[in-house]
Amino acid sequence: QMTGLFQPDLSSAQLTIFEVFIHNTTISLLLLVGVFSYGFISFILIISNFAIFGMQINTMISRVGFLSMANKIIWHSFLELPAIILAATFGFYLFVSQIILEKDFNWKNLGQQLRTVIILVMPLNFLAAVIETLVSNRIGDL
Repeated sequence: QMTGLFQPDLSSAQLTIFEVFIHNTTISLLLLVGVFSYGFISFILIISNFAIFGMQINTMISRVGFLSMANKIIWHSFLELPAIILAATFGFYLFVSQIILEKDFNWKNLGQQLRTVIILVMPLNFLAAVIETLVSNRIGDL
């Protein structure tokens, strides 16, 4: 079960690797689709995701302390954050290439960039889901 826009409900039963992977991949795909809004959708999703994440971090710190919270999230964050950053960066691709760099639109180049990002993001999401499910979720008493 998910809460807010992107965060799993920590009080529910433990999520499976597949559920975490699908959740992270859905976020990545939404960020990738942001390319067609010149990054506006990606910007809104990133801001809302990190606002909700910040509130959850604050709640976790007040419940279990900073070190327990950090130990709970640090292990899978090394893979999950780069995946989010790569997907969000692609969401701004048209804005940067057409507005800032003033390049002509090229579907072939857009497709090549998208394929490269997906090849990088999907394994990161999968490995992050494995670590989150098998390591991070078993650390501490959250």
